[in-house]
Amino acid sequence: MLNPECQNVYDILCEIAGVGEGFKIVDADEITQKLPSSAELTKIQLSQIIRELKERDLVNIKYFTPDEYCLCVVKRLEEPPKPALEEDEQDRNTPAPVVKERVPYGEKKRSKTEQVRRGAVLFMSFLGGLLGSAIVAAVTVILTRFVF
Repeated sequence: MLNPECQNVYDILCEIAGVGEGFKIVDADEITQKLPSSAELTKIQLSQIIRELKERDLVNIKYFTPDEYCLCVVKRLEEPPKPALEEDEQDRNTPAPVVKERVPYGEKKRSKTEQVRRGAVLFMSFLGGLLGSAIVAAVTVILTRFVF
């Protein structure tokens, strides 16, 4: 979703250059004149907004200078849905739908007992490794004292 300044500039570019009509040369002063008085922009801010529109693949830019832009508006943004001002009484009384927790693809949600079991298995394998290395160390000490 675009911020209001970007949306205003995008709408003006659509009006001046048209959507998908090829590259047009647009003067920076022409854009700033059509902006609402509450949204005054400098040429630097305007170039940053046009770069942001380019990064979002809403416009293609052939070249630009601080005073003019050769650009093509690629696609029209879909208007965001406007919320209804009046709600029916039935909609107010219906409970909100239950949202399930999302689990990444390939993983299943594990219960608490499965998580505890997995932790116990991990702990037991750690103890087994510790016990096995202690036995190997004891055998090595015995062999070095009595055999060598």
